[in-house]
Amino acid sequence: MIEDTVFKDLQSILKRDHALPVQSCRVSAPVQRPWGRTYRLVEWTMANDAPSHRCVVPAELSDTEIARYVASHVPGRIFVDEVR
Repeated sequence: MIEDTVFKDLQSILKRDHALPVQSCRVSAPVQRPWGRTYRLVEWTMANDAPSHRCVVPAELSDTEIARYVASHVPGRIFVDEVR
């Protein structure tokens, strides 16, 4: 399954390069838009990090390429729902 392979590759890349532990990783099925390329939504969580991270990757990327893409991801804005 693609999720398992991406998760294993992502764990090895981040441990080797950044020593960041990945807790979970989910990869969506390919989504076809009415225009443009087919994509996948990737969502992952890191240990000791509250919000999950998400990015969109082209659907034609291999498992290893998705893991490299996610490992090179730079987080942008963070939206957190606050309970008051």
